[in-house]
Amino acid sequence: MVKNKSSSGAYRRLRTNIEYNSKYPNVHSICLTSANKGSGTTTIACNLATTFVANHSKVLLIDCNFNKPRINKYFSIDNALGLSDMLLNQDCSNYYKYCTNYKDEHSNNLLYVMGSGRKVKNALDLLSGRYFNEFVDEMRKQFDFILIDCPSLEDSNDVIPVGHVVDGTILVVSLPETEKNNAKKVLQQLNRNGVDVIGTVLNGNPQLDRVD
Repeated sequence: MVKNKSSSGAYRRLRTNIEYNSKYPNVHSICLTSANKGSGTTTIACNLATTFVANHSKVLLIDCNFNKPRINKYFSIDNALGLSDMLLNQDCSNYYKYCTNYKDEHSNNLLYVMGSGRKVKNALDLLSGRYFNEFVDEMRKQFDFILIDCPSLEDSNDVIPVGHVVDGTILVVSLPETEKNNAKKVLQQLNRNGVDVIGTVLNGNPQLDRVD
């Protein structure tokens, strides 16, 4: 569920803008990142996932922040097994072993949450490998929508290989933590590395639905 009820309308507008973006049609998988840590990317990813579920979509939410996982805390689920374990075991055919079918009065059993799993030193290698690409391709067959929560670019470059696999990337800009010039530099860095940024979300601002 969207924990901040006053923001539910903003998340619905954001979902609609993703679904009906004429410049980027047929988006069914996205990753979210930010310029600075503490920008609220995880909160937005979790709330957006539950908003897609409310539209009767089967959703997979993945925590790709191996060093500072937060999605498991948001949903109060175990993080003993997760993405890193599945990739290391090359076991995507048994993906359900590594995620939780989150159930509450709003989810309709349609929300699946995959934690980051064990900490790994070679996260960039794991995400750049062929098996991560194959995993996302397989999940496209199983789910209507996939959201991947990535660390900020201040923490790592993990979003770059992820951004090459998903249909689009959303950059979260937190005001006033992220200066305008810094946000532009991050956007240029993503574009320079071939990451397709389909929009920006201004967190801490009523215009949460800005995707352009």
